[in-house]
Amino acid sequence: MVESARVKGAGPTLGPVAIIGFGTMGRAQALNLRRSGVEVMIGCRPGSASVERARAMGLDVRPVAEATSGADVVMLMLPDQTMGQVFSQDIEPNLRPESAVGFAHGFAVAFDQIQVPAGRPCFLVAPKSQGDMLVEAHQAGGGVPGLLAVKEGSPPETWDLAAAYALAVGCLEGGGFVTTFRKECVSDQFGEQAVLCGGVIELLKATFEIMVEAGYGRENAYFECVHELKLITDLLHRYGVDGMRQRISGTAAYGGLTRGPRVIDDGVRARMREILAEIENGEFAREFLAAHADPERGIENLIAEEANGTLAEAGRTLLPRLHPRDHPKEERSE
Repeated sequence: MVESARVKGAGPTLGPVAIIGFGTMGRAQALNLRRSGVEVMIGCRPGSASVERARAMGLDVRPVAEATSGADVVMLMLPDQTMGQVFSQDIEPNLRPESAVGFAHGFAVAFDQIQVPAGRPCFLVAPKSQGDMLVEAHQAGGGVPGLLAVKEGSPPETWDLAAAYALAVGCLEGGGFVTTFRKECVSDQFGEQAVLCGGVIELLKATFEIMVEAGYGRENAYFECVHELKLITDLLHRYGVDGMRQRISGTAAYGGLTRGPRVIDDGVRARMREILAEIENGEFAREFLAAHADPERGIENLIAEEANGTLAEAGRTLLPRLHPRDHPKEERSE
């Protein structure tokens, strides 16, 4: 749970910012900083495919060491599994004495992949949004909520710097909520594993497979357990749990309230607590880093294995018809 309330203001003017890494969130924050009038540099490793993508957007692209040495704020947007190595090799030796180090996720600091020395400003600004959504909100003149933290040992003015950065990238909408690196990281991973990217997906797979096994059509099953999920999450996002219940049919509300607890029972809760404990004690972090160090255990193989499942296959068939703009004609399964 997020501690404390809101950062209500933003003090200092941001100097040059180096965004290290140009994935979805790095790109989003770079574009929003530029739109806010902040000088931005993109730090990329040699041979990275991101170099041309960033240049095509009119951004100043430099090697990581050069971008670091030219910035007042160095914002790390690299994958968790590579951040520690890049920091020690290319960033730490090239930091200006007064430069701040920023993060959009707490993993590297919370699990000791990076140790920023006391006295150097070090902050976390974690938008509660996917990157493309952050850009869209900022373009429309709004933003998203954000979690903010300052590492222990940072100068007191680091809070003002974190608030200024959050304002520039568009994540003070509704408040900048104060947390710590560790609490942001643990809560983020637990939400992903237990619900967003783990529990919900497994529920969808199980529901789809059970319906198909019982003789219901693949299309029917897909619409009921995947397509309509967005209807419910949109209602939850806008109106909360009680507001969602009030806006669905009485049959759906009664069925959910009486059958949902049979699906998520005490056994499920016990396993969820085990997952939380694995994150808190560092077991998951060690497993994750070890898996990426071994190509046979990397995420690509897990994604490919899931892509062979029946739910993923149904999606590849139906989605080009449901969302043709997102699925070019040559990719469609007619």
